[in-house]
Amino acid sequence: MNWVLIVGLLLNLVLLPIAARRVVWLYRLITSGQPDPGRVEGVTGRVGQVVKTQLVEVFAQQKLLKWTVPGAAHLFVFWAFLILATVYLEAYGVLLVSEDFAIPLIGHWEVLGFAQDLIAVLALVSLGVFAQIRLRNAPERLGRRSRFSGSHLGGAWMVLFMIFNVIWTMFLFRGAASALGNLPYDGGAFVSVALGNALDGLSEDALHVLEGIGLLLHIGVMLVFLVIVLNSKHLHIFVAPLNVMFKRQPVALGAARPLTSGGKAVTLDDLEDMDEDTKLGIGSIEDFSWKGMLDFATCTECGRCQDQCPAWNTEKPLSPKMLIMNMRDHAFHIGSYLQADQAKRDSMLEADPELAAEVERALVGATEGEAWHPTGGAVIDPDVLWSCVTCGACVQQCPVDIEHVDHIIDMRRHQVLVENNFPAELNQLFKGLESKGNPWNLSPNMRMDWAQGLDFEVPVVGEDLESLESVDWLFWVGCAGAYEDRAKKTTRAVAELLDIAGISFGVLGKGETCTGDSARRAGNEFVFQGLAQQNVETFKEFKVKKVVSTCAHCFNTLKNEYKEFGIELEVVHHTQLLNRLVREGRLTPVATGEGAAKRSITYHDPCYIGRHNQVYEPPRELLQVLPGAEFVEMERNSERSFCCGAGGARMWMEETIGERINTNRSSEAVGTGADQIAVGCPFCRVMLSDGVTALQDQGEAREEVEVLDVAQMLLASVKGEPATRQKKAAASASAAGGTATATLTRDEETAAEPEAGDATQTEGTITETSDAGPAAKASGGSSLFDLGGDDEPGTTSAEKSVPEEAAAAKPETSGGSLFDLGGDEPAAEPEPEKPAAAADDLGASGSLFDLGGDQPEAEPDKPSAAADDLGASGSLFDLGGDQPEAEAEPEKAAPVVEETTAETEPEKPRADLGSGGSLFDIAAPEPEPAPAAEASPQPGPAAAEAEAPEAEAPEVDAPETDASEPATAPASSEIPEGRSLFDIPAPEQAEKSDAPEVEVRGASATNLETPDADESASDGAALSEAATAAATDDAPTAGEEPQAPAEPDAESDSEPEPATDETTDESSEETTEDEESPEEPKPSSSGPSHQPRTDADINESGSLFDL
Repeated sequence: MNWVLIVGLLLNLVLLPIAARRVVWLYRLITSGQPDPGRVEGVTGRVGQVVKTQLVEVFAQQKLLKWTVPGAAHLFVFWAFLILATVYLEAYGVLLVSEDFAIPLIGHWEVLGFAQDLIAVLALVSLGVFAQIRLRNAPERLGRRSRFSGSHLGGAWMVLFMIFNVIWTMFLFRGAASALGNLPYDGGAFVSVALGNALDGLSEDALHVLEGIGLLLHIGVMLVFLVIVLNSKHLHIFVAPLNVMFKRQPVALGAARPLTSGGKAVTLDDLEDMDEDTKLGIGSIEDFSWKGMLDFATCTECGRCQDQCPAWNTEKPLSPKMLIMNMRDHAFHIGSYLQADQAKRDSMLEADPELAAEVERALVGATEGEAWHPTGGAVIDPDVLWSCVTCGACVQQCPVDIEHVDHIIDMRRHQVLVENNFPAELNQLFKGLESKGNPWNLSPNMRMDWAQGLDFEVPVVGEDLESLESVDWLFWVGCAGAYEDRAKKTTRAVAELLDIAGISFGVLGKGETCTGDSARRAGNEFVFQGLAQQNVETFKEFKVKKVVSTCAHCFNTLKNEYKEFGIELEVVHHTQLLNRLVREGRLTPVATGEGAAKRSITYHDPCYIGRHNQVYEPPRELLQVLPGAEFVEMERNSERSFCCGAGGARMWMEETIGERINTNRSSEAVGTGADQIAVGCPFCRVMLSDGVTALQDQGEAREEVEVLDVAQMLLASVKGEPATRQKKAAASASAAGGTATATLTRDEETAAEPEAGDATQTEGTITETSDAGPAAKASGGSSLFDLGGDDEPGTTSAEKSVPEEAAAAKPETSGGSLFDLGGDEPAAEPEPEKPAAAADDLGASGSLFDLGGDQPEAEPDKPSAAADDLGASGSLFDLGGDQPEAEAEPEKAAPVVEETTAETEPEKPRADLGSGGSLFDIAAPEPEPAPAAEASPQPGPAAAEAEAPEAEAPEVDAPETDASEPATAPASSEIPEGRSLFDIPAPEQAEKSDAPEVEVRGASATNLETPDADESASDGAALSEAATAAATDDAPTAGEEPQAPAEPDAESDSEPEPATDETTDESSEETTEDEESPEEPKPSSSGPSHQPRTDADINESGSLFDL
C-alpha cells in the first residue's frame, strides 16, 4: 500500500508545520508577558502538591464533576483523548512499519483493546449529551441566562463534529483490520471485532483499500483537528494542564496577589525610588504577566463563571467569561506586535493601520456597543471593572483555574494609583481610612462604645493588659463591629459568650485600625499597606498570636494577607471558636428550645468565610444544635452561595445598574420560608437586612422575618431567651381607640435592627446603611464626609436610625451606598402600605439634607399630634411643620386623651409644630427632682430673650409616677464638638413589661445657655421638650398593648424644609455646655421589663434619643 504511505506523509508534511508554527507563536505570545517568578518556584518547590493537583483536577476532572451530567460527559471525552492516543500510535505504526503493527509490551493486551473501544463509545454518547446541553441552553432561547451567551458557538459545534469524525474513522480503520486479521486484539476490542465480522463478506483487496482509506481519514482528521484546536478556544486541551500547574496554591482565593511591577513586589518603602517608567497595576495588555496571558489562552468559554457571577445574574455588564475573552481577543489581535522588538513594532504600525488602531485601544475606558462585548472603544468598560464584588465564584467554578479576581484587582490598582479614575464614592472610603482608620471617618475614641452597659469589663490591651500573653485571644472587633449598630450587637454577643464560656480575651480599643480589606480590593494598595503595617506593629508590640474576628473580611485579611508583612497569626472566625466551645461543653444551648423559639433558620454563606477560606460547616453546626430550630438550606449554598453584594469595596459604592444583588439574595432567603436568616459577617447583615426590609415594604416578605448573626442566636439560646420576632395578638384593646392590635416582640439581645436607647447606640453609631430596592438608581448628592472636616465624624440619616422592627410602614428607597446620604433633589414620598405613623422618605437619596429644597412647605390641615409614633415611622426629623417664634404661651400641638384614674397621660407640649420652624426650636423642660408618687412639673430654662443668658421654657406637666419607678435624671443637650444635631440617633420604642407598671412619661429637662435669643429658631435650644414628649407618648401603659400607629396626617406627610450646613454650623457654635444640675439617685435598667435607663447623659450616650 505505497499510495497510503505517500498520502499519509503528505498530510503530515503539510499540516504538522502549520501546527508547529502556531505553537511557537503561542509560546512567544505567552512568554511576552511580564515576569512572574513565584510561579516557577512554586512548582519546583512543591512537586508533590503539583502532582496531586494534576491528578485531582486534570485527570479526575474534580471541578467539572461538580456539574454531574456535563462533568461526566467531559470526563469521558477527556479520557478518550488519552486512551485513543494509543490508537494513533498504532495507526502510525501501520502506516510506517507494517499492517500488523502492535505497541510493544501492551500491544496484544486485550484489556487495552476493550478500553479503546469502550471509551470511544462513551465519547460518542457524550457528544450527544453536549449537543443536547447546547441546544437546551442556547442563547437564542435563554438570552443572557444562558451560560453560553457570548461564547463562540460555531467553533464549539465544529469541535463536536471533529471528535465524531475521529471516532467513526477509528472504527472504520480497526474494523477492516479485524476483518483482515491484522487487529492485535483477538476479543477485547468488542466494537472493532463486531465491525470486522460484519465486513467478512468483502474481498481481501476491498478490505485492504477500506483499511487504507480508514487509516488516512483517521490520521487526516486528527491533523486537521490539531490545527483547528491550536487556533480556537479548544486550545485548552493542551494548555489547561499547564495553567493548573502554575496556578496559585491551593487556589487563587483568600489573599489578593501583591502589587508588582516588572515581576517585583512594590511596597510603600519603594515609593521614593520609583521613576516615571514604573508601572503600577495593569494599564495595558502588555502589563499582564505570562501567567495572565496563559489564563487568556486557557479559557474554554464554558460559561460556568458567568453562570455563578452575582453581577451578571443581576443584569450588570460584568461577565468573567467575556472579560477574559475580550482581553484574549485583544492580545491575540496584536500578538505579533507584542512579540516584536521596538524597531520592528514601529514599522508594523506604519504598514498595518488596523493593527495600529488595535494597539491604541485603551485597556479600560469608554466602549462602543454592549459593555460586556464592545465593538469599539476600550477593551474593558469601567462598569465591567467596578461591578465585581470579588466573591470568588468565578475562580471557584473555573475548571482550568483562571484567576479572574486577581486580574480585576490589578486593573483597579492602575485606575486608582495611576489614572486616578475610580467611582466617586471611593473618595470617601479612602479619606476615612487614611485620616481616621475606618471607612466612616469616625474618631478612634468611639471604638469601645459597643461595650457600654455590659455587666463585665472588657480588658483593653495597653490599658488593662500589658500584652496578649496573659489572655487566650485577641478579640478583633473591626470597624463595623465598633461603629455600625447591628454589628455592635454581634460584637456584644460574642463578648458575652466568651465571658460565659470562661475564655479570657482582650481588645485593642482605639489602638485598632481597619485591616484595609476594602482599600486593597478597591485598588488602593498603598492605603492598605499603610493600615496593615500599623496593625502589624501593634500586634508585635502586644505579642498577638491568636485572633478571633466577627468580620469575614477582617478574618480573611488577617489570616491570609498579613503574612506579607512578617507576622504569622492563628486567626479563627467567631463561628469556628463558638462551635469549638459548644463541642467542649463550655456553652450549652437551653434544652427547652427558647433560643430558636421553634422557628426555621436558613444560613447565608459570607464569601470571605466560605469560598475564600472554606469555612462552611462550623456556623451550620451551631445553628443545627439550637434546640427547637429547623434548619433549611437555600438553593445556592456553600461554595455555590450567592454574594450579598458588599465585597470588593462594593459596600461603599452605589449600585446603579440592574437588580440589586442584596435584593436577589434576600428574595432567595425569604423564599425558603425561614423566620430567621443567619449570617456570619457584618457586611452581609447590613446588605441582607436592607434587602429583607425592601421586600417587606413591597409585601413580598413576612414582617417577622429578620436577619441575625449566628452569635446572637446562640447567645439567646444559651440564655434561654426568645431570639426572633413573634406575632402576638393583643390581649386587650387600647385605651384610646379600643381596638385590638398586633405587635412584634423581640428579645433585647437579638434585635436585628437599631433600637434607640440601646447601650450600643452612641453618637458614633452608624445606623445608615445602603438603601435596598428592586431597581437601583444613582442617588448622587453628598456623603458622610461632606458634613465636616477631618475632625468631624460622619452623620447618619434619620431614616436609618429608626428600628426596622418598629416601623409599621417604611418608604421604599433606592439609594446606593453607605455614603449615599444626599442628593440635590428632594426625595419622593411614597404612600404607606398600611396605617402607620408618619414617615418622611429620607432614603431616596439618603440624607436629612434632601428634605426640602427651596419650595415652601405644604400647609397642614391640622396640628401634628404630640403622640406621633416615632418608633414606627422614623425619627423626630420626620415631624413636619414650621416652628413659630418663641411665645409666652404657645399653641397646643394636639388634643390630649382625657385622664382616668387608672392611667395618667402627659399634658400636651406647649409648642406648635405645625406653624413653623422645626423640633430643634422647642425648649426642653426640667427633669423631675426625685422619684415620687406624684411629680410636679418643673420649669426649665430656654432661650427666650436676647438680654438674658437663660430664659424660662414652656412648662410641660409630668404625669404621676409610681414611687418605685426611677425619676428621669437631667440630661445634657450639648452637641459634641465638630458634630451637629443630625448626629442624634432615633429613639427606641419602649418595650412592654410583663409586670403591671405605671408608665413613666415625665419629660427630662436640660439647661441650655443661649447667648442670643433671636437665634432660637436655629440653635436647637428647645429640642428637649418635643423630643421627650414625642418619644414617650407612644409607650404603652401598664396592662395594655401598644396602640396601632395612627394614620399619617397632612402635616406629617409634607416634607420639612432642609436643614442647611450653615444652620447646623451655627447651632454647633452657639450651643454651650449645660449648667450643672443637682446630683440625684442614678436609675438603672429594670431588667426583664426592659425599661430603659433614664440617667443617660448625651456626652456619654451619644444623643438626646438615648435617654
